[in-house]
Amino acid sequence: MSVLGNFTKQPAEVETYSIIYEDDLTANDNLTGATTVIAPAGLVEDFTTFIDTPGDRRVRVKLSGGTAGVRYKVTVTPTTADGRVLQDEFYVRVKDY
Repeated sequence: MSVLGNFTKQPAEVETYSIIYEDDLTANDNLTGATTVIAPAGLVEDFTTFIDTPGDRRVRVKLSGGTAGVRYKVTVTPTTADGRVLQDEFYVRVKDY
C-alpha cells in the first residue's frame, strides 16, 4: 500500500482525484474494477471508476462534502484481470477558509 499524499478541499467543493496504475500492471494485465472506502464518515464518494486503455490505466475518485476541520483517509482498491489486488490511500482535509 502506498500513501499518495495529502490534499485540502473546502466543504462545498467537488473534486476528482486520479491514481495512475500504468507502471503497476504488466502488458497483459488490465484493471477490471475498483472500490473506495472513506473514514471517518462524512466525505462523500460520488463515484469511483477506472480507465484501462493503452497508455492510460487509472482509477478516478470523485469526492464531495465533508466537515470542516476533519481529515479523511481515502483507500482505493483496484482489481486486475490477473487476480491482483492493489491498494493505495490518500488523505483529504476539509477546510473552510
